Amino acid sequence: MRFVPLASGSQGNSTLVEFADTRLLVDAGLTLKELTRRLKLVNCEPESIDAILLSHEHIDHVRGAHRFSKSYDVPVVAPWKTIEAMDRSPQAFAGWVELKVHGSVELGPVTVHCFPVPHDAASPVGFVLEADDRRIGVATDVGHATLDVVEGLSGCDLVMLESNHDALLLRDGPYPWKLKQRVLGQLGHLSNAEAASVLKNSLDGRCQTVVLAHLSEKNNTPELARTSAQRAVQAAGYSNVEVRVARFDAPLPAMHL
Repeated sequence: MRFVPLASGSQGNSTLVEFADTRLLVDAGLTLKELTRRLKLVNCEPESIDAILLSHEHIDHVRGAHRFSKSYDVPVVAPWKTIEAMDRSPQAFAGWVELKVHGSVELGPVTVHCFPVPHDAASPVGFVLEADDRRIGVATDVGHATLDVVEGLSGCDLVMLESNHDALLLRDGPYPWKLKQRVLGQLGHLSNAEAASVLKNSLDGRCQTVVLAHLSEKNNTPELARTSAQRAVQAAGYSNVEVRVARFDAPLPAMHL
């Protein structure tokens, strides 16, 4: 299994997940040109992608989905409400596989499980990708911690979780008050402290790696997010878990399980 965050942040999000010969993109929030470039940077031909999973319809997660799907004949996998909220029809893509909240679909040898997350979108979801006795959990836009999120990320070998902002930096930062309220709201984004709480309550002895995602460029730092998560992981008794921070400007080095 190979896991490569290609980009993560408010400007765009996309992650490559490989199980043997099956290659999946979780979100496609970069342009077609940039998605193609970053895939080639990590030695993955775009034509080899088997499906694009869409977590929700916000532009930083779907920017390149339509053109990538059509250009490389790749189906998208998403809830119907997400497709509808994109102002697209299923015919706008090379193919569409409906993913129901709390449901699962089979993509070759990979089972994709879906769970709801609280966010200001039509039908936002997190994913658990399972194959070859490996489980990958992904939840990148989460307004607040819920039982669905904690249970969805439990029992995973690798977890990718939003750690968007530091509460004090957001409070004193440059965002207008209305935007601060959105980020802090129940359908906004997860703070470092909230992400730490999710990790503390969801991780078990199976988890090897945590990847922190969707960090704010203005209201967070990689050091603050990593330190908060590491403390939570250690408090839960799992000091051997590696904590990495995804970035927008370049892919992270590949993680293997």
